Amino acid sequence: MTVLMTCAGLALIVGIISEVFKDLFHPSNSGALSDWLGRRVFNLLRHRRRTLPLAGPTTVVLVIGTWVMGLTVGFALLYYIAYPAQFRTSTGVVPPTDPHFMTAFYFSFETIITLGYGDLIPQTTWTRMLSTIEALLGFGLLTASVSSIVLIYPALSRMRLLARSVTHLVAAEESTGISIVDTGSDVLLSGFASEVTRARIDLVHFPVIYYFATNDSDASVARCLPQLARLAEQARAIGAADRLRVTATALERALDDLAGILRERFVHPEEDSRDAVFRAFASDHRVAALNAQ
Repeated sequence: MTVLMTCAGLALIVGIISEVFKDLFHPSNSGALSDWLGRRVFNLLRHRRRTLPLAGPTTVVLVIGTWVMGLTVGFALLYYIAYPAQFRTSTGVVPPTDPHFMTAFYFSFETIITLGYGDLIPQTTWTRMLSTIEALLGFGLLTASVSSIVLIYPALSRMRLLARSVTHLVAAEESTGISIVDTGSDVLLSGFASEVTRARIDLVHFPVIYYFATNDSDASVARCLPQLARLAEQARAIGAADRLRVTATALERALDDLAGILRERFVHPEEDSRDAVFRAFASDHRVAALNAQ
């Protein structure tokens, strides 16, 4: 029984640490916990458009909660082996035996959040080392989680900025009757190519942002991508200036790269084309693509 509890506790601790590493330090590795939870929460909430924006924040909370609970239970299984003989209360007596596991869980929980009431004190070297390691992991997990959350929102802001910029451009084209391609503005297309590339990088580094949908369709990247593809195709048409065709080609390559990461990690359309990926992206986020001119 002791060997089984030890193996179970160690397996759970190693598994959670592995998931934390995938999510925070190697997010390009598929199969991370945030991907699995994010997709299921997203699918659960996407049936109602108004609840869909809750999918991203809910996923972040659930992922961090799962990390904490997983480590807490894993260490509790190890403390369970040593409890109560290798522990003392604050008064120096052996703690009561019941409830056995819940007391070990309580000690593990207060250790991982570095609360440390001092009502239970490990007495042997290995239990002291174990509690120190758990406290260190808990502090590191808290710091890494906060840092990750702080970085997620600038990435979201960049994607919202891209979407709104394209939306405003399309509205300007409609109101003036002038196509942006006819103005020969290669600088604008080059800027869009950079923003699309940055959006792809953000999706690789912070894949959970895919599940941060928005109720404001004008701020949805999923809605504006077909328009960017339309601009690139028009600018590459015969008769456009060389510099415009070059920046249009760069924009198309950026869009292809973005479609590739979307296809690999998030959507799986029946067709393998870029347009099919973008349609699946828009459908997944329950938005209608901007109408092309």
